[in-house]
Amino acid sequence: MASASLQGKTVRELQDLARETPMQPRRRRRPGLSRAARLHLVDILSRWSGLGLALVAGVSVYMAVAAGRAYPGRAAAWAAMMLAALWVARRLRSEFRSGASLSSRPFRWRASFTASLSVLGVVLASAPILLAPTGAPAVFGVQILALSVTASFAAALLAAAHLPSAAAFAAPGAIFAVLTGLRAGDSGLLFAGFATSLLALTGLYLAHRYLEKSAARAYPRTMTVRREAPRQTASRGGASSASSALQA
Repeated sequence: MASASLQGKTVRELQDLARETPMQPRRRRRPGLSRAARLHLVDILSRWSGLGLALVAGVSVYMAVAAGRAYPGRAAAWAAMMLAALWVARRLRSEFRSGASLSSRPFRWRASFTASLSVLGVVLASAPILLAPTGAPAVFGVQILALSVTASFAAALLAAAHLPSAAAFAAPGAIFAVLTGLRAGDSGLLFAGFATSLLALTGLYLAHRYLEKSAARAYPRTMTVRREAPRQTASRGGASSASSALQA
């Protein structure tokens, strides 16, 4: 209908029609975090993640020792994977904090650190399946599941400053908690794993949003173009010196 009504009109008539047609206002994109706010969140991630790695290391040692009494081969293989993933993540963090590596590229370091945490999170969350075989006692399997899920969500909370880093711990923990319930065929264990995972993921997202909003308030975005800031500073300095010379 609209194309048929435009047929036969001249170019000038079409231009006049376009001027008279009200323009729809553009939807303004929501401004994101400033660079200073994102750097602040990277600093929080590098500081808080140390406690998360220490917690994961302590829980991993306990689970490996507990499983090694009955299943030494499984415990040795899982502990070797766990130690390798922990070593990589801890080295990346310590080198960044000391300024030895990638300190001038914080966002690249964050990507590398998140990749190492994803491997660490999968190895930690797989403990109920790798350490407790099908014929293992139910009490032992539930104990390993509770320890691994608790460590995963606690480490994710300490990495809440960066949502992908937190998800590297929380997502495998939630997935393996549900898989362990399905594997055991226990509806109660399945429901408990699903409810715990849902509650933990919700709390993790709320913690991330709180840290993000706090960083946005502390380091708001500025409308000054970065290259114009030195000019404004120089003009202010020149104006102040000129006013002081006139007063003298």
